[in-house]
Amino acid sequence: MSLREFVKNTIFTVNVRIAILISGIINSVIIARILGPEGNGIYSLVVLLPTILLIFSDFGISSASVYYISKKKYFPSEVFGMNIIYSILVGTILILVGLIITYFFNNKLFPGIERKYLLIALLVIPIQIFFLLAINILLGLQKIKEYNLIILINNYIFLVLIAIFLLKFHFGITAAIVTNITSILIASIILYFFIKYHVGKATFTLNKKRVKDFFSYGINIYIKTVLTFLQSKLGIILLNIFLNPTAVGLYSVGITITEKIQIISQSVNILIFPKISSENNKKIVKEFTPLVCRNILFITFLIVLTLFFVSKQIIIFLYSKQFLKSIVPFQILLIGIVSASGNEIIFTDLMGRGKPFLITPVCIFSIILNLMLNILLIPRLGIIGAAWSLVITYTLNFLITLIIYIRISGNKINDIILIKKSDFLYYKKLLSFVIGKIQNFKVKIVMKNSSFRSL
Repeated sequence: MSLREFVKNTIFTVNVRIAILISGIINSVIIARILGPEGNGIYSLVVLLPTILLIFSDFGISSASVYYISKKKYFPSEVFGMNIIYSILVGTILILVGLIITYFFNNKLFPGIERKYLLIALLVIPIQIFFLLAINILLGLQKIKEYNLIILINNYIFLVLIAIFLLKFHFGITAAIVTNITSILIASIILYFFIKYHVGKATFTLNKKRVKDFFSYGINIYIKTVLTFLQSKLGIILLNIFLNPTAVGLYSVGITITEKIQIISQSVNILIFPKISSENNKKIVKEFTPLVCRNILFITFLIVLTLFFVSKQIIIFLYSKQFLKSIVPFQILLIGIVSASGNEIIFTDLMGRGKPFLITPVCIFSIILNLMLNILLIPRLGIIGAAWSLVITYTLNFLITLIIYIRISGNKINDIILIKKSDFLYYKKLLSFVIGKIQNFKVKIVMKNSSFRSL
C-alpha cells in the first residue's frame, strides 16, 4: 500500500468513522435521555459483563488473523474456519461462565442490577465473538471499504432499532439490551456472506502449527488488550461498588464522548497494522509511524482543546441538565485522550513488527497504578476521582511506551510527537484533493441536470 493509497483509505475510513461517531452519540443520547442517569448506569453495567467476558476470551486471535493473512502465511479460508470453530466453542464456555457470575456473584460485582438484565445480555457473546474475529479477516485482506461498511451497518441498525423501541415506544432497559444483540446478529449475517464472497468456503481444519502460531503471536496482544480494557473500565466497576449506578451513568457520558473522539487514531490504526505487517522496506517502516503519530497527536489536540471550552454546552445540549455533574469528569477525561491516541499508534506499530510483548510489562504496571488510584480517589472525589485516575494512567503509559519505541525504531522523540512544516504540505495536498472531488461532484450534478432538462 503506497502512501497515496494509505491517505485515500484514511480519508474514507475517517468519513465512515465520523458517520459511526454521529450514530454512536445519537444512540448514547437516546439511551441516556429516555432511561435517565440511573437507567443509563444500569445499561452501561449490564453490557459491560459480556464485554469483559469477550475481552478475556480473544487471546489475540483477532489480531493474529490480520497479521498472518497480511504476511500471507495462512490461507484466509483456513483462518475463517478456525474463527468459526473458536466462536462456537468459546462462546458456549463464556455463557456458562456468565451464568455462574450472574447467579453466584451478582450482588458483589453488580450491586443494584437485576439478574434478568445480565442473563439477557449474555446471549450476545457467541455472536459478538464471531463478529470480532471475522471482521479482522477483511482487515487482513486489506478490504478497508468492506471492513468499514460492516461496522457502519452494525451501528446504524442499532440506531434505527433504538429510535423505534426507546424513542417512539419508550420501552426500557430490556429493549435496549435486546436491540444491541439484534443489531450485532444482523451485521454478523451480512459479514459472513461478505467473507464467503472474498475467501470462499471456510476450511474447518485445526492444524496444530497454525493454532500454536496464532496463540503465540496473539498472547501478548491479548494481555495488553485485557489490561487496557480493564484500565478504562475499572472506574465504572468501582464507582458502582463504592457509590451507585447513578454515578456510573454520569461518568459513562464522559467516557462515551471521549472514546468517540478517538475516531481519527482508530481509523489510522486500522490501516497501520496491515501496512506495517506487510511492509518489507525498513526505511519506510521507520519513517511511516512517526509521520502518522505526530499528525494524529496534533489533530487530536486541536479537537480536544476545542471541546474542552464548549464541554458544558455539549453535555447540556446532548444529554440535558440531568447530566450537569458529567461536565467536569468529561473535561478531565479529554486531557488523557491525546496520550491514549499516541499510545495506540505506537503499539500498533510494534504489533506490525511482531513485537507486542515489549508492552506487556507496561500494561501490567498501568493496571496496577489505575486500580490503586481509583481505590484512593473515588471514595474522596467520586466520579472526578475516577476521571483523574484514568488520565494519569494514560499519560504515564504513553511516556513509557514512547521510550520503548524510540529504542526499537531509532527515531527521535521530536520526529514522533512534534508537528513539522513539511507535514502541512500533506494537508495542502489533502485539501486540494478534497476540493477537486467536490468540484467534480458539482460538475456531474450540473451535467445530469442539463441532460434531464434536455429531455
